[in-house]
Formats: sequence, C-alpha cells, structure tokens
Amino acid sequence: MAEEVRTINGIPVDPRVEWAMKVMDREGHDFEREFDKILYPGSMGLAPISLIAFYNLLNKMPVKRNILAGVALSPITFYLGIQAKRWRESIQAENRAMVQHYILTHPERFPEPPRVKYADMICEWRRDRL
Repeated sequence: MAEEVRTINGIPVDPRVEWAMKVMDREGHDFEREFDKILYPGSMGLAPISLIAFYNLLNKMPVKRNILAGVALSPITFYLGIQAKRWRESIQAENRAMVQHYILTHPERFPEPPRVKYADMICEWRRDRL
C-alpha cells in the first residue's frame, strides 16, 4: 500500500519538519480569550463617550454635556473596532502562512529539537540571597 504524503497548500510536508507542522496546527481551536474578542470593538465603542467626557472635564464643563453625540457615534466606532480586529487577524493569518511556507520550503534549517525529560532539566537549587 502506498504511503500518503501530507501536503499543505500544495507543498508536500517533509518528514524532517513534520514536528513543526504539528506544533503550528491549530486543529480548529480558537485560542483567543473572551476578553481579547471584545477588546478592540469595546474600547473603540467606548472611545467617543469617554473622550467627550474627558474633554468636558478639562474645560470645567458638566461631564454629560454633548454626551448624546458620543452615544450616537458609539455603534459606528464599535463597528470600526470589529473591522480593525478582522484586519489584524488577517495580518496574523498571513504571517502564520508565510512562516509555515518558509518552514516547508527550507526543512534543512529546522532540525527537530531533542526530546528532554523534565527531570533532566531540573538544576540544583542554590541560595541567591545576601
């Protein structure tokens, strides 16, 4: 029976860098925290209200003066935050693809690191106090 050769974007995976492809494989998981998912849109959505309030504080005016303009702008800036997050994710995906392509086309530059047991990495404890 013929051995199947794994390919990524039409490039066959060299057995020497198979370990690197397993490390880079996300396996369909999303490793982004809930806080990070809302960071861009949330901060940009709150920006108009907070900037108007800060401006009013600096000029010693009532804090809620012109706040309605900030409330009206919040959905627009929230949408801009979503678009900024998507733009950043596309850049990160392109960078991952570029690194993966470089590893696949230059397998000789990426030798597999030796396997080391955790017990072998533990060093003798030394007191570093005065």
